[in-house]
Amino acid sequence: MSSATASANRPRYYGLFWRWHFFAALIVIPFVLWQSTTGTIYLWSEWAMDELHPGLRFVAPSTHNAPPSAQIEAALASIGEKKSAALKTPHDGTAKMPNGMAMSMPMPPPASAANGPAVIGLLMPDDPARSTTVLLQNQNGLAYPVFVNPHTAKVLGKLSAAQWWPGWSRSLHGGWPLGKPGSWLLELGDCWAIVMILTGFYLWWPRGRPFPEVLWPRFHRGPRIALRDVHSSVAVIFSAVFLFFTISALPWTSFWGGQILQRFETATGQVSPAGFSTGGASPSQALQSASALNRAVAETRAKGVRGILDIRLSPWSGAGWWLANTRTAAPDHTVQTAQGTGRIVSDVTSAQIPAIPRFVAFGIHIHQGDFGPLNLLLNTAFALSLVWLVMTGFASWWIRRPRGHIAPPPRTDTRWPAGLKAGAIAMCILLPIFGLSVIAAAAIDRGLRMVAQRA
Repeated sequence: MSSATASANRPRYYGLFWRWHFFAALIVIPFVLWQSTTGTIYLWSEWAMDELHPGLRFVAPSTHNAPPSAQIEAALASIGEKKSAALKTPHDGTAKMPNGMAMSMPMPPPASAANGPAVIGLLMPDDPARSTTVLLQNQNGLAYPVFVNPHTAKVLGKLSAAQWWPGWSRSLHGGWPLGKPGSWLLELGDCWAIVMILTGFYLWWPRGRPFPEVLWPRFHRGPRIALRDVHSSVAVIFSAVFLFFTISALPWTSFWGGQILQRFETATGQVSPAGFSTGGASPSQALQSASALNRAVAETRAKGVRGILDIRLSPWSGAGWWLANTRTAAPDHTVQTAQGTGRIVSDVTSAQIPAIPRFVAFGIHIHQGDFGPLNLLLNTAFALSLVWLVMTGFASWWIRRPRGHIAPPPRTDTRWPAGLKAGAIAMCILLPIFGLSVIAAAAIDRGLRMVAQRA
């Protein structure tokens, strides 16, 4: 079939969608490669730490446990923080993620040299063969761990931020070191990924080929068709997963998640009662509240909360300890305690959380591979599929581009249907950063056309 015949047999909006798919891919590819790489490292970072530092991660099991207060005191003493340090409160305030659920590696405000390194929190497992991890924050905003034997309160050692894979991979995946601008860029890439998925699905949609034959590449049709098919087949197989990951990642962003979603939850009565703490107390604050930690942990465990306890203390006045079980697919527990006493004042389970924040929490568990080895393997396969799509997509464009030219798909005179216009406008309103980028892209496109017309 000639190229002219193939073009004549294409659907009416094929050229329009192909052009938008191309530009969306140009925007998304750097983010896909970055997020796939850092996300895969983060998925396997805990396993890597076990393999690289078994002497810090594992201990001889015992039925006797040192008080949590003794463990955090030992960790802070190992970095030169004394129990008698004066209390310093940087500011008053509150912290709450829009989903109201725990994320595995928080990013509190950068540590103050005057107050010592910020104490992000403790990771306290119920496995008697594992050590307690006390997470601190360096001046660059990255986490580094001190490991403590939970049975003897003896410090086993510590790692630098560069050696702590879970910390730097999680931070890089979330936009560090750019801070909020980094999160905005990731949100932009996430939004355009949705456009890329939807336009790509339209381009693939089977027309004249039966299902599931349409998923099998046509290697006998030459390299142009074969490359397009191996790209589209993998894309379609993973399209639902890709769409789920992009949508469920939006609540993690500082703008859409922290501003748009939070306001929507408030307006619709979907605010989670669980609350959230980023941690970040100064060493002196953590030491003064250490005795209350004993009661907080004991009461939480007495409620049957299993798994690794993620324990944090916010830096403002009146903050009590915040505890949640993490890295588990078991029902989420989020516990808050009274300042000074450690008495539990709130215990929220996943069943008590409204639908929207519950979906967000579910997305976090999927992202982190909390549903076990199969979840980790599937997430890794998905990340590798994204790299495959980048390579095959580029190769397919390269072999199909006009000979001797590096150019996007040609502009078409096809008008946008009313339904598509309405959908695009709605998406621009719901995702403001995406909307601004569309306005910018339209302005650039118009400017280039004016220049071309004058030339």
